[in-house]
Amino acid sequence: MDEPPADFPATRPDGSPLKPITQVLLDRRATVSFASDEVPAEVLEAILRFGAQAPSGYNLQPWRFIVVRDRANRARLQRVAFNQAKIGEAPVVIIALGLKGSWRKDAERIFREGARRGAGRLDEVERKVAQAIQDLEQTRTDVWVTRQTAIALTTMMLVAEAYGFDTVLLEGFDVEGVRREFDIPEEAEIVGLLAIGRMKGEEKPYPGRLPLREIVFEERYGRPWVGAKREGEPRIKDDSLKRSANEGD
Repeated sequence: MDEPPADFPATRPDGSPLKPITQVLLDRRATVSFASDEVPAEVLEAILRFGAQAPSGYNLQPWRFIVVRDRANRARLQRVAFNQAKIGEAPVVIIALGLKGSWRKDAERIFREGARRGAGRLDEVERKVAQAIQDLEQTRTDVWVTRQTAIALTTMMLVAEAYGFDTVLLEGFDVEGVRREFDIPEEAEIVGLLAIGRMKGEEKPYPGRLPLREIVFEERYGRPWVGAKREGEPRIKDDSLKRSANEGD
């Protein structure tokens, strides 16, 4: 199995430092239009290798990726993705797939390799494989592989941005059209498309995000997150929640 990336480019193609992940999260915007600048092969390799380091349930890595760089193939993909121009413009588009069945054939090899590296015992491999399969058979496989693959695809997106490239994650496409054009097996869930390149034109403005007090709850749904107490600011008082708790809610 592959080792963690050790020989990846340590700087951007222009020699500047890689952007920290916290800055990537603040700066990144979905790219509307791409220039024709190529993504260097060593950078693309790093994006893919770091994406493959993403976590997955039981480390089963049920994802596969098709890298589309040929202009004619990008045009084919564009036609089955509602003719979105950015797909034809971007020098690289990655089709992310989640395999709903064939991950089983890799399970023993993955668990055995983990045990060899100290993550478990060899004499427990068969039992752990059987347990993992049993657990996953109790959930919707299409949902499970989509969750795992989305993590890896997001990792690739953020790594590309750290290297100074621009990205857009696309969910709008004709699933059966993409399947037909790129020989994708029926068992594969087509999770998304990631376009990578250099932005053309002006960057989109920051659109804003909902405040934490509206999207984060403390201990249970509906209890507002009060966050860190800042000096001079009293904690938020919520008498209704206090009453509810006293009433045994």
